[in-house]
This record gives sequence, C-alpha cells and structure tokens, in this order.
Amino acid sequence: MYPSFNISFGDKYCDRFLMADRLEKIAVAMHLGRRSQLIVKQNIVVALSFIILLLVGNFLGNINLPIGVIGHEGSTVLVTLSRLRLLK
Repeated sequence: MYPSFNISFGDKYCDRFLMADRLEKIAVAMHLGRRSQLIVKQNIVVALSFIILLLVGNFLGNINLPIGVIGHEGSTVLVTLSRLRLLK
C-alpha cells in the first residue's frame, strides 16, 4: 500500500509541476537541483573531514572522549546549518 501511495503522490506532483504552461519553472527546478547537489557534496566533504580529523587526533592521543563527542556533534550541527542554505 505504501509504495503505490508514494509513486502516486510523485506522479501527481510531477503532473502539477509540468501541467502549467510556464517553462521558467523547469529552469528554476533544474537550478535548485544543481544547487542542492552542490550543497550535499559540500556537506559530505565537511562531515568526512571532521570525522577523519577526529580519528587522527584520537589515534595520536590528542583527543579524549568528551572532546571527540563535542567535535562530532559540532560537525553535525554545522552540516545541519549548512543545509539551511537551500531555503534561500
């Protein structure tokens, strides 16, 4: 039941998007898609960089557990705030 509902909802959304005779909406949708892909790639790089930095610091003995947890949670907050750029 759920997969057919999701597919049906997606079809209705696409139909509503494409049924209007406004071709500029397609350009806007393509721009948003490219922008979201760029932001997602940037977020992945930032998250992986933080994790690698924390792992190296841990193995070298420079980072203890509380600092590692704070660093990881800080990177999560940073990535979440970065996602908010899509709302512009």
